[in-house]
Amino acid sequence: MNQITYPNDGLRQLVEGYRHFFKGNPPRKGFCALHAEQIAHTQNPHSMVISCFDSRVCPEAIFATNDGHICVHRNMLNQVDPKDASMMASVRFAVESLQVQNIVVLGHSNCNAVAKLKDLQHLPQQIAAWLGGCGAQYRGDSYEQAIKNNVLDQLERLHNIDFVAQAMLERKLHLEGMLFHIHSGRLERYSAEEGRWNLVETEE
Repeated sequence: MNQITYPNDGLRQLVEGYRHFFKGNPPRKGFCALHAEQIAHTQNPHSMVISCFDSRVCPEAIFATNDGHICVHRNMLNQVDPKDASMMASVRFAVESLQVQNIVVLGHSNCNAVAKLKDLQHLPQQIAAWLGGCGAQYRGDSYEQAIKNNVLDQLERLHNIDFVAQAMLERKLHLEGMLFHIHSGRLERYSAEEGRWNLVETEE
């Protein structure tokens, strides 16, 4: 069993929440009127998750988080597009105002948006404009590799954002690449030190 080390407590909570999700006993409490008062006046999320638009991928469920623990930005292809005002505003607010410990780029298996990168000319104009305009590429010798490489490309874009780089330099922020396998519920993390993807153990 691989021993997981955590750069901060927020990432530990994400991994432990995922284990609850995988075992089918998530402690997550859904938002309701009785719970609303507890979070009505403030939020203190430990992580931001940049996730795909795919309806089968729900970060709050995958990480079994309570409301207020993570903030999520979703778009087709889980893109970090410096030209997208909504994306940049969300990242800046998360880093500078919410002071999140982590930004997680969460890709997923069977990502239809990655597959469509090979055939943009036959897509509706709005979809082609987003996928092509944000600079994403189908990069890899296999479909799975292209999906994983897309996650790594987005991490690289985050590294190149000045205020993100500054927060990392000050050791206030950690970037993480993850891949959720829809068919099995398994989660992989990318290890920059090892240069490879590793399955997250479902047991402590």
